[in-house]
Amino acid sequence: MSLPNWSPAEHMRLYVRKDIAAKVWNYGSGDFDLETLTADPYEGKEKDYPVDQIFNGGLFQSPRNVAVSPDGTIYIADSGNHRIVHLSADGETLHTWGTYSLIGDGESAALGTFNEPWGIAVDSEGYIYIADTWNHRVQKFTPGGEALTAWGQFGQAETSAAFWGPREIAVDAEDHIYVTDTGNKRIAIFTSDGDFITSLGEIGMGPGQFDEPVGIAIDAQGNLYVADTWNQRVQVFEPNAQGVAVNYKTEWEIVGWYGQSLDNKPYLAAGDGVIYVSDPEGYRILAFSPEGEFLFYWGTYGVGENNLNRPTGLAVDADGKVWVADAGNNKVVRFDILETGR
Repeated sequence: MSLPNWSPAEHMRLYVRKDIAAKVWNYGSGDFDLETLTADPYEGKEKDYPVDQIFNGGLFQSPRNVAVSPDGTIYIADSGNHRIVHLSADGETLHTWGTYSLIGDGESAALGTFNEPWGIAVDSEGYIYIADTWNHRVQKFTPGGEALTAWGQFGQAETSAAFWGPREIAVDAEDHIYVTDTGNKRIAIFTSDGDFITSLGEIGMGPGQFDEPVGIAIDAQGNLYVADTWNQRVQVFEPNAQGVAVNYKTEWEIVGWYGQSLDNKPYLAAGDGVIYVSDPEGYRILAFSPEGEFLFYWGTYGVGENNLNRPTGLAVDADGKVWVADAGNNKVVRFDILETGR
């Protein structure tokens, strides 16, 4: 191929960030103002927190998420190995369960099998809920891994039980189960037995609308935080009279989340007055107040103990320490946030 017969228009696409596209002017239509774009508005607030626990040693393949049980043990969605790993806080293996499965034409996969589990959460009684992402369902287990039930099947939101690649699960104080139905651009809410309560959202850019919702977290006040990924923002919803967090409250912008990869997805975790946000392609964790004020961040790219490579799922334990599922480095690490202070 030579330059004269190469047609770039047939082989290339140009993507423009939504925030920049909104500032594009039509040539010759009038005066314009160029505003200086900050390379990184989070610069200057980097922290260097120590790692005080690390789980790797070839145990995991692209772990996407982590959850802390009320008893302090750790559950890990070992996504690439299509299984769940249950560890003590010191790293002793307590249980593992799951094998690969794929839904057939009109058929469900067997209970206790997975196709890239991404979401994981634990309720007040220690039951485990798994977003079995590419089997398009939620599964519920005992603390030891015994399968109890499952709900959902592939569909485009035509029914309350339809899922399209659910990525995350969160549980509130009343044991309502919130599921990010990512492909259907909504949050689906259930009882702990899988009975449908309601859904929140549709595709769009307005309040209460989503474009690729992924990570979710619930704080001590029952507020729901949603990583509205391709709208580059976190949206917040507060509980209604029935205690279900569906009422729009506020939102804030995330400077990042520019990629539209199907693999590098951001997640959230709620700590004591802090909302933690993973930035997989920025190789860091961002921290905000519940009102959206940026506080600090930590993380740099690399393979060292303190480095990150596609950090995704997050969890906060009873001591306020932050667990990170580092998918690119095939490890799960715990950062001691309190040791060096905020």
